[in-house]
Amino acid sequence: MKELWRKAFALFRRHFILWVPCSLAALATLALTRLERVAVLNIVRWQMTRHSILGGEIVSPDPTEFLHRASTVAIPLGLCKYFLEIFCFVLALVITAKLVGMILEEQRPDMAAALRAIAPQGRKVALFSLKYMLALGALGAVMVLSTSSQSIRVRLSDPAFLKTFSYAVVIAWTGCATWLLMPSAIRLLQAPEVSPAAAGARRLGTIFTVLTSTAAFALEYVVGKGEAGVEFGNQAEVTAVSVMNTIVENAPEVLLFIVLALLARQAIIHAETQAVMEDIAILPEPPTESIVSFGTVLFAGPA
Repeated sequence: MKELWRKAFALFRRHFILWVPCSLAALATLALTRLERVAVLNIVRWQMTRHSILGGEIVSPDPTEFLHRASTVAIPLGLCKYFLEIFCFVLALVITAKLVGMILEEQRPDMAAALRAIAPQGRKVALFSLKYMLALGALGAVMVLSTSSQSIRVRLSDPAFLKTFSYAVVIAWTGCATWLLMPSAIRLLQAPEVSPAAAGARRLGTIFTVLTSTAAFALEYVVGKGEAGVEFGNQAEVTAVSVMNTIVENAPEVLLFIVLALLARQAIIHAETQAVMEDIAILPEPPTESIVSFGTVLFAGPA
């Protein structure tokens, strides 16, 4: 585990290009969140607008109707946004794995070449994203049901306890989903003919996921505290700070993607080694009987 961590951190520190896929995915999720808000507001406004026969438009001022329509629109849009966010990060993971492979093979890491290499995997990336989304949804439903008791609800009314509890639940949620889907994730990063991930890769992948998720929450907390005392002059400053903070908060995810790429490569090497050992084991033995018979005839001479 120490060797894996050391190697991953060395790649993380020396090759800035490995930051690019995850950072772009994080910025895409930031843009999707803002687009979702604008889309919900515009769609609800359009639904509540009535055209007057005298010309002009009248927007219904009823706040209850607005909230009802907003929730109706936000649920399907939120699900679509959530899937796209997961898809962006899974795609970033696959691209990072390709770049790590180029670096380890002493090639120049090329983003365009990595994109061309993963183009045939688009369907697999989408399928894994859907699988991950469903797993998170199922685990989330279980956790919601487990916190439905009255005593837990009373404790959740405390803001400090609520924040701590929320972080712990999300980390546990992520760890469970990772443990379930780690074999599929490793296979997604391997060649098609490689066997499923070993138990060691599953365990290490889950451990690193929990550690990096905890680090990401810690960074989010620190960044949030830093933002609280800052006043911004215009929207451009707010956007620039949001972009920088998003990249900083997702730095642990970059390290996690590198770790998963290394685990996938280790599984490939292990599978190739096993295949070679099996080939050696089934090699035919030398025809000793034929050699002895030939030698007997040769030295015995004719009867």
